[in-house]
Amino acid sequence: MKKIIFKYVIEFSVIVLGISVSFWFDKYQTSLDNIDREKEVLTELSTELEVIENTIKNRDSVFRFDKENLVRIIDDKVANISFTYNDLLIASTDYRGFSPSEEIYTSLKYDGGLKFIRNSKIKVAIESFYNGTKYGVVANMEDEIVVQREILKYIQYNHPQIIIKISKMKISEFEKIKLFTNIVQKDSTLKSLLVSKLRFMNSKLIFLQRYKSSLSTLKNLITT
Repeated sequence: MKKIIFKYVIEFSVIVLGISVSFWFDKYQTSLDNIDREKEVLTELSTELEVIENTIKNRDSVFRFDKENLVRIIDDKVANISFTYNDLLIASTDYRGFSPSEEIYTSLKYDGGLKFIRNSKIKVAIESFYNGTKYGVVANMEDEIVVQREILKYIQYNHPQIIIKISKMKISEFEKIKLFTNIVQKDSTLKSLLVSKLRFMNSKLIFLQRYKSSLSTLKNLITT
């Protein structure tokens, strides 16, 4: 009887041990798969950050270019210009868009890929970058668009020559820009609108630098 009981105890122990080993192995394999998936997710994000970084460099350059051109018109300092009349129209009556690529992040967010990231600092940095600092740039761009539309409407009603005449004149770019500048200096309402636009352009640049810093922080965390 004791032999039978001992036999069953041994068999039961072997079964339990087998199940435990199998469970442990499955858990270990899942852990390895999760680590591999985490590496893939971070690599994908890193690729997207490179694209966004190039976008930031481009936007920073053209944002500053527009701002500096508009400042010179408002301050009536157009000697030795390095921009065209068309550049001036873009700075004053148009705006530069801002739409960094987020397809990879969005995909990872909705298919659950982000859950494989174990580092809490990286998770916080991702949230800050994709859902934080960017909106300061976007918000000021949207405010700039509101003023830009007011400027364009005001010009169309009060100074249509800026749009339909000056650009076609057979004169130098400097002379065209000087004509525009003279109109601005004589019309305080138009100048006020341009000053308001400039304020949002400045704020947009400030938040772009914060966005750039946030990107740098995330990149460093991912690559270390």
